[in-house]
Parts: sequence; structure tokens; C-alpha cells
Amino acid sequence: MADNSTNVRLISGVLRGIGAVSPVAAASIAFQLFRLAGPRRQPRITPPPDAVEHFQAGHHRIASYVWAGGGPTVLLVHGWNGTSGDLSRFIAPLRDAGRRVVAIDLPAHGRSSGRRSDLTEAVQAVEAALRREPSIEAVIAHSFGVPATVLAASRGAPLERAVLISGPISVEPYLQRFSQVLGLSGATFAAMRRTLRRLLDRAGLETVDLGTVAPRLSLPALIVHDRGDREVPFLSAQSLQRAMPGAELLATEGLGHRKLLVDPAVVERAVRFAVGWEKQQEAPSSPLPVRELKVVAG
Repeated sequence: MADNSTNVRLISGVLRGIGAVSPVAAASIAFQLFRLAGPRRQPRITPPPDAVEHFQAGHHRIASYVWAGGGPTVLLVHGWNGTSGDLSRFIAPLRDAGRRVVAIDLPAHGRSSGRRSDLTEAVQAVEAALRREPSIEAVIAHSFGVPATVLAASRGAPLERAVLISGPISVEPYLQRFSQVLGLSGATFAAMRRTLRRLLDRAGLETVDLGTVAPRLSLPALIVHDRGDREVPFLSAQSLQRAMPGAELLATEGLGHRKLLVDPAVVERAVRFAVGWEKQQEAPSSPLPVRELKVVAG
């Protein structure tokens, strides 16, 4: 919803009224709104999958789309309010490289169950997918799928390489922005943060800040981010690169937050990295230099 929409003003007024009496009650309602996914979209995937499977992750039934192949598996993970179909352009080149491809709909998205979700449930879904699939080679993740992937790897899920596209390094700024848009009081926001902390504790996650988690991982990564991304600032990619030993940052221009997923040059580079065609260097003590990919958006 737009910041100044009638619905936002109405919800803001109700929550501020409740918060004046009970910040905890207001925080409980606000956090459920924060977890509410947008209008559900059914995935449009080309080419059609060879099989559609379902598996359980926590209390969600996760939809999984499989393209058979004789080689190791590459997992595709979409972002918030997205679907597995958002990463369709990666499927054919991965299959041409002999890979088995699997894409999942995150909880409350696509054909997976639920109406509400959060990062802890997304981590559960990615971790479950990584542990159930044979011979996992890489993940290609977009936006919200990036922290879900990195946190799943931090829990010991098998993963050799990762392509991390347009991902936030932390969810904290989005929780803050949500609170600001609704005009929540400091006490209500503090109660929301405590609710998030309880969720993390139940999920066995120390933090959702990748700047804290990433330095502990030995995970070769290609970070792809557009300098003009208006949804996730480019600074997030720079911070993630500094935090991940040996990670490479591919900076684009003119593609924003989503056009990276359909740009031929980005797709080719991501696939080459995912299947190991680019020789991996020994992880240096400092990040690799930023490589530029100049793109003129049509």
C-alpha cells in the first residue's frame, strides 16, 4: 500500500489508539500485518517443469518444481511477493549445462501454503529444500531469498556456491520503515522487535543480520546488485561483500531491482558461476574487487 493511502491512515489510527493503551497488543497486530504477503500470484514458468512436488517445512506445505537432469542440483529461490516463475530465465541455460533444476515457492507465496510468513519460515523452507535435494551444487536467490539462503547455509544446510541477487543484508530497516509508515510509537516498535527476537529464538537463529553471519561461512558467492536499485540499496550489496570472505560483487546499471532476472548478460554470468565454470580462487582476506556490468535498460 502507498504510504499515504486511506487504508494505511486507517490502520495507523487504529494501531496508535491501541498502542496508547497497550503497546504489546498493538505490536502483536502490527507484526501480523508485517508478515502478511501481498496478493498471491501463481507462478508462470517456462519451460514447464517435469514434475511438481510438495514437502513440509515447519507448518507450511512447500511447492517445488523440478526439471530433471543428470548433473548436480541448482536451487532457485525467489523474493518477497514473488514466485518461482520470477527466475524462469535461469532454467534453460542451467539445463543446457546438464544441471537438475529445482525452484520453490516460499511460504505464503505461489502454490505453497499460508497467507502470512516471515524470514524464519523462509529459512526453514530453503533449508528443507537443500537437505532433501540430491547433490546440491548452488543456489540462485533473489531479494528476500538472499537472507533466507545465507541463513539456511549458516545452519549447516549443504551448499557449494551461491548467486545472491538484489538481496538485503538485514530485515531491520524494513521493520523500521514499516513502523514509520504506520506512525507507531517507540514502545510499540520496541515490542515488535521483541516479538521478532522470540521468533528467532524459536527458530534457533542468533540473528537475521547477514553482516554478523556471513563472515563465519566458507561460501563462494557472486553478489549481483544494481546501483540504482530503489527497493534494496546498493550499499547492502557492498556491506555483504565486505562481510563474505572471497565474495565477488557484480554491479549493474539500469536494471533496478527486478530486471536483473531477465537480463541475458546477468543470467549468463550467474549460471556460469553457479555451475562452477568460473575458476574459484582461494578466499582472500579482503573482498574481491567490484566488477562493473554496464547495461542500458530498454
